[in-house]
Amino acid sequence: MLRGFTALGRALPAWLLAGVALTLAGCDTVEAPSDLLVQQARGDQCVEPTEVMRRDHMKILMHERDEAKLYGRRNPEHSFVGCVDCHVSPTASRDDPATHFCLACHQFNAVRMDCFQCHTDQPSDQAPPKRSAGLEASIEQHLALQAGGIETDQEIPTP
Repeated sequence: MLRGFTALGRALPAWLLAGVALTLAGCDTVEAPSDLLVQQARGDQCVEPTEVMRRDHMKILMHERDEAKLYGRRNPEHSFVGCVDCHVSPTASRDDPATHFCLACHQFNAVRMDCFQCHTDQPSDQAPPKRSAGLEASIEQHLALQAGGIETDQEIPTP
């Protein structure tokens, strides 16, 4: 049975093991986020126990997103703004995991984070709301035309 193996066939497992070792050697080590990154919560306690938030915060955010977008219901206890207000420092930078807890934790867990493409990454008392002047002007124009009894099929551009 061993006759069928060529020299290359017998060396293949060693080559694969060497390739895996070299690949892993090139990986950067990522440290767990420092407790210093979490701003002291502004309330008495978090809306959920720490273990629940570590395990299920994304499920909670997705549920709240669906409730808000589909049904117009917002739960102030589980708001994204509330999380950022309590747990992100006003001096944090979304580009530097050493200063931004959310980014550091997501990087540590190798999870892509795209929340801040639309949402602000600064506490609400520090950051101006992200609004598009062009969008607001289009909405105002559309509403003015409708108020005047003019039906439009104008599509309102989104940013």
